[in-house]
Amino acid sequence: VVIAPFIQPSRHVSATPLIINSSTVAASGTPEVIIPKINVEIPVDYNQTSDDEAAIENALESGVVHYPSTVLPGQNGNAAFFGHSSNNIFNPGKYKFAFVLLHTLVKGDTFYLTYNAKVYVYQVIDTKIVPPNDVAVLNDTEGHQATATLITCDPPGTSINRLIVTGQQISPDLGGN
Repeated sequence: VVIAPFIQPSRHVSATPLIINSSTVAASGTPEVIIPKINVEIPVDYNQTSDDEAAIENALESGVVHYPSTVLPGQNGNAAFFGHSSNNIFNPGKYKFAFVLLHTLVKGDTFYLTYNAKVYVYQVIDTKIVPPNDVAVLNDTEGHQATATLITCDPPGTSINRLIVTGQQISPDLGGN
């Protein structure tokens, strides 16, 4: 019998500092998604060219995956990113719990995407749960110019539904891209 402890990527900290602008987050050499509220800083794979489910699943072992048919950060449209909420503890990869606390994000929270030595700041405008076959979440977000959507399984450890967190780009100014 193997007893595996529950792995928790972070603890909820009520006094988590809110990062107001991109000057407090530095773009690293590795593209990342940074979510201060849940203490997440994880590499993002922008090299996926296939939307094949097996290829995406394999890439998730190395972090969060940018969905190849969506725009890139800073571009008009919706950039979509997939991350695990939980996975078998014995599966390879150290990012299997990347988005396990994503459900705690609410409207007004911020997250960051670093890409091409630039920091893009997004403010959450919507969270929802959809069936896994609802691919409309990859489309542009009506009424918003540049958005990023974070997607994971819900409830964690299942593939019953998808948790969708959408943020509107608030920095840099869209006119300055």
